Amino acid sequence: MDTKGTALHLLERLYDGVLSEDQWRQSLRDISLSLGAASAGQVALHTPTDSLELDELIGMPPKMVAHFDEMQDLDPGRAASPLLAAGRIYVDYEFHGQARLQREPFYQEFLKPNGLGTYALLPLGQDEERMYTFSVQRENGRPPLDDDETRLMHAVLPHLRTALHLQLRFRQQQAESLLLRHMLDRLGFPLLVCSARGRIVQSNHLGDIWRQQPDCPLGARASSLPQPIRRLLDRACGHGAEAPSAGSLALPDGGRLIVLPCPLTQDLRGGDALALLAAQGPQWRPTPRGTLLRTLFRLTPAEIRLAHHLARHDDPLPTVAETLNVSLNTLRTQLRSIFDKTQTRRQADLVRLMGHLGLLTPGD
Repeated sequence: MDTKGTALHLLERLYDGVLSEDQWRQSLRDISLSLGAASAGQVALHTPTDSLELDELIGMPPKMVAHFDEMQDLDPGRAASPLLAAGRIYVDYEFHGQARLQREPFYQEFLKPNGLGTYALLPLGQDEERMYTFSVQRENGRPPLDDDETRLMHAVLPHLRTALHLQLRFRQQQAESLLLRHMLDRLGFPLLVCSARGRIVQSNHLGDIWRQQPDCPLGARASSLPQPIRRLLDRACGHGAEAPSAGSLALPDGGRLIVLPCPLTQDLRGGDALALLAAQGPQWRPTPRGTLLRTLFRLTPAEIRLAHHLARHDDPLPTVAETLNVSLNTLRTQLRSIFDKTQTRRQADLVRLMGHLGLLTPGD
C-alpha cells in the first residue's frame, strides 16, 4: 500500500466533506475501506447517561443497530475511555488480549453473529456531554491490522479529528442561523442585516418581500446604494466615528428606515462590521412589546423592563432600583448589560435608540 498517497487522497475527500453531508459520509466510507473494515461509524459516548449514540453508519443495517443497542452495555471497549480521552487509538486485541476477547459475551453474542471480529476506536475529541470516536469493525476471521493499515490509521487520525470539529461547528452555525431567521420572521416589519457597502447578509421574510418592491432603496432593482443610506451604514458600522451609532431617514412611502449597529457583530472574530436596517411605517404591523428588544438585542425580561422604565422616567438609579424592587448593584449590572448588548454608552443613547425603533409611542 502507498500509505502516503492513500492518506493524501483520503484527507482531500475528508475536508471536502466538512460542508457536505454526502461527501462526509463518502469520506468516512473511503477511510473504513482503506482500513479493511466491514462496517464503521461515528460513536459518541453520552457521559450524562453513559450511553452510546451511533451516527454516519457504514455497513450496519437497522437490525444490527438494534442488536447493538441491546448489547452495548457489555462492550469491553468502555473500559478504554481514559485511553481515548488522552487521544490514543484503542485496538481491542492490543488492549485486552485475544484470549480474553474470545470469552467476552459482546464478541460471542453480537460481533460474531453479525460477521464481525475485532475493532478499533479512533478518538475524535469531546465536549461537555459527549466523547466522539470513529469505530471500524473488521470482518470475522480477518487478520489483525498490518503495518500499512496502522500507519494509515495514525496518519488520518488528527485530520479526522479536525474535520469532525469543523463539521460539528458548521452544523451548529447552520442551526443558529435557522433559529435567527425564525426569530426575525416573527417581527412585523422588514429587517435586513447588511455590510457598510449594502451587501445583504441576512433578512427576514418581510425583508425579502420589501426588497422586491420597485421603490425599495436596497432592492434587487436598485442601481446603486443611495448616499444617505451609505452614510447611515458607515455610522452604524463605526466607520470614521469613535463608536457605532444609530440613525434614520424618511422613505418615499411615508415610512422610515432605521439603521442600527448590529449586536451580532461582537460575536464575529475578524469579520466585517454589520448594521441592522428596519423599515417601519403604517403598512407594517406593530411588534408586541418587548419582542423587538428581545429579538434584536437578546435582552432579558428584566433588562427590557429596565430599558422601558429608563426611557420614560428621568429618575436617579437609587429611585429606579426602589421602584423596580431590585438592589442597586443588580440594577447597575443590568444597565451595563443593556449598554453592552445595544452598543450604547449612556442613558440618552439608549432612549434615542428606542425612539428610533418606535418603542416610545403612547401605550407601549
